[in-house]
Formats: sequence, structure tokens, C-alpha cells
Amino acid sequence: MEVPSAGPPQARHSQSHGGRSAAEPTSPPFAERGPGGKHSILYAWEFGAGLGHLGVFLPLARALRDEGHEVHWMVTQPAVVGDFLADEGFTWLAAPTLPEVARPGPPLTYADILLRFGYADPRSLFGLVGAWREAMRLTGARMVLADHAPTAVLAARTMRLPVMLFSNGFTVPPRRSPLPNMRPWTPVLEQTIGQLDSAALHTANAVLTRHQCPRMGRLADLFDVAEAALLTFPELDHYTDRGPARYWGSLPSAGAGRRVEWPAGGGKRLFAYLRPECVHHEALLAALHALGQPAAIYFPGMNPALQTSFAAPHVRFLDQPADIEQMTREADIGITYSSLATTTAFLLAGKPLLLLPWHLEQFMLARRVEEMGAGRLVNPEQPPGDLRAILADLIDRPDWRNNARAFAAKYAAFDQQAVIGNLVRRIAEMLDVPSQAEGTP
Repeated sequence: MEVPSAGPPQARHSQSHGGRSAAEPTSPPFAERGPGGKHSILYAWEFGAGLGHLGVFLPLARALRDEGHEVHWMVTQPAVVGDFLADEGFTWLAAPTLPEVARPGPPLTYADILLRFGYADPRSLFGLVGAWREAMRLTGARMVLADHAPTAVLAARTMRLPVMLFSNGFTVPPRRSPLPNMRPWTPVLEQTIGQLDSAALHTANAVLTRHQCPRMGRLADLFDVAEAALLTFPELDHYTDRGPARYWGSLPSAGAGRRVEWPAGGGKRLFAYLRPECVHHEALLAALHALGQPAAIYFPGMNPALQTSFAAPHVRFLDQPADIEQMTREADIGITYSSLATTTAFLLAGKPLLLLPWHLEQFMLARRVEEMGAGRLVNPEQPPGDLRAILADLIDRPDWRNNARAFAAKYAAFDQQAVIGNLVRRIAEMLDVPSQAEGTP
């Protein structure tokens, strides 16, 4: 595996007999260049919720616009992000999606996720792909940036458009067949995993056939694109056994949080970013109340009665997002629901974490942090235990700080801003457009 560096990752692609990368087919005739050789780029966000997707992509979208490209957003939650995009001067469309179809038990593999969202029925998937294709046609897209958007990737394949996977790691499983079990702590028969792959592959191939496109030999071929940008670090990759890969590192946050005035009093400072979905959020609030250390808590959607119950001079509830740079600099402990952006920010600052994930993607990341000894995981499927004692241990035992600082020291020279320039240059290569981005070529 390769770790992030100051220079841009150089993509590796197999070459077709014609000399062109087999993963970068010629764009369709309607996708013409704009003035000055710049292009229309479609950002596709299909799965996931909240502002995290927007916050991560927004710095890159601004940079692409500064280069003269036209960036169109396809978003799965237009009601949530519309105001933000309007303020930034971007246009957006609603991403075509289907409600989740219930299946037995939790998802076991990425194929199992696909089967819950249209890949169990060729007719449904054909409709979704058709909607993505029309969005690409209407926007004149020359390429697709796919952020947890597998159906957009499939549609781009039928349109012969190059794709960059804009991924935190979870959304691009290792390219092996069958796709791996995402719950290694739960033994699953290999036959079961293979059946999940086969079912999703059959549906995807049925759609490809209707569009007169070559069928895929395995489901993992869906991720065989022009560039799979893993915007994370090897230690935080959700998949422990990915194998050789190139990591770009994390992007800077686009959030404009507000400066926080810490509660009065001495002691170690704790910053918590919670969501109502965190199973043990009430137990955590009780622990922070009992701990007696200064705590700043951002908890959007919190039941007002909880704020009343746990009010104290050493606890400050925030009504706006906090300045994350300030929090990672001034707080001694970070507490989060295992959001990748916040988790990474605290680790790059050398601060240990308490993590309260509520879904699989977050849980897989929290396991990686706990494995490196830089934080503690609170399992949502088990009793929370004594969270006050766990927090005290994170504060008092130096091992947690030392391991977090080791991560920070390893990436001390890493420049998040440089990642944007690296991505802009790689996108320009994919579009065959000279880039104006500054930085190491």
C-alpha cells in the first residue's frame, strides 16, 4: 500500500490495444467541451445522509469551478443541502434512488447493500440507470465524480464516461470476487457471500445488456474505473485486507463552524459531536455531567429535555457547529459518532477519541481507531458500560495520547490543501485538459 505524500498519486491503468486507457473510454458525442476547453462535471451522491458528503466535496467543487469547469450536483437529500449549494452558487438535481427493501438481517457485504436498493430487480435498476443517464445527458457531463453512487457508475459505463470514485474507503470495497464480508466478527459461509454477489451481478448485467454494453465478469468490475481516489489513510481504511492501494489522504473540511467559549473551570477539555441516532447518547451525557471536566457539546436534533437534565456549569451545549480546527487544537479528547472527517481531524491533531457509531460504516472505522490504540469504541449493540470510567481512562492513561500522537507524527508533513490540487490535476488528466492548479506536478 502507498501512503499519502506531497505529490499527486499517479494513476495506474491498463492500456487498450488502441493505446488509450481501457478504463477511460471516449466520451459520447453530445458531451462537448465548453469555452476554453473546460468541461461539465457531474458529482453523483446516491447513498448516505447528512451534510458530510457536501462538506467533503465542496472544497474540490470550488477548485474545479475556479479552473473554469461547470460542476453539477446530483444529491440524494436536496432538501437538506439545497440552501448550502445555493449560497455557493451551484445548481443541483435530485439523485434517482429507491427506498430500501427489507432483507433478512443486517447487510453482510457491499453486494447485500446493493440488493436492498434496486439491484434485486432488473426492471427497477433499469429505471434508475435511465434516470442517471438522462442527468448526464442534460448536463453534458464529460466525467462523473461518484460519491457512494454505484448506480451512477453503472450508468456512466453505459455512456462510456470516465469515472473517479470519490471515496472514504467504505464505498469502494476491495476488488475481489466475491466482495468481502464487511462483518468479519460475524462468520458467514462463503457460499452465502457468493450468492449475494451473483444476484447483484445478474441484475447489473441485465441492464448492461439492454444498453448493448459488455457484461461484467464479476461484481467487483463495477469499481474498475478511471480512478478510485481513496480519500483516507491506510490506518483508517474500513477494509483491513484491501491489499495494494494508493491513498490520497483526507480533504480539508468546508465547514464554517463558530468559535467556542469553553465553560469555566479547570481540567481536561472534551468536545462531543453527537447525533440522536447514537444509541448510548444519554449515557454519554450522564458521564460528561458526572465527570466534572469542561465539555462543549454539539448535538443537533437533541431532545430539549436532555439539555435541561444535564445542564451544569462545566457543560456547554452549542446551537451551531463548532470550529473544528479550534476543537482539535484546544480539546484534549474528541467524542464523535465516528464521523470520518471529525475522527481524522482529531487524530491528525494527536488527540484520542471516544466513538459512538450507530451504523456499519461508522462501526468499521471505529474498530480501526480502537485497533491502533488511539480511541475507544462504544458498541451500539451492547450495553455502554461505565462511560465515565472510560472517559477518565482516555484522559489519564498516556497510551491513548501516545498512539494518537504517533499517527499525527507520521502524517505531520501531510497537507490537506495539497490534496485538492492533486485531485484537480488528475481530473484534468482524465479530461485531457491543461490544469491551472498549483503545486507539485
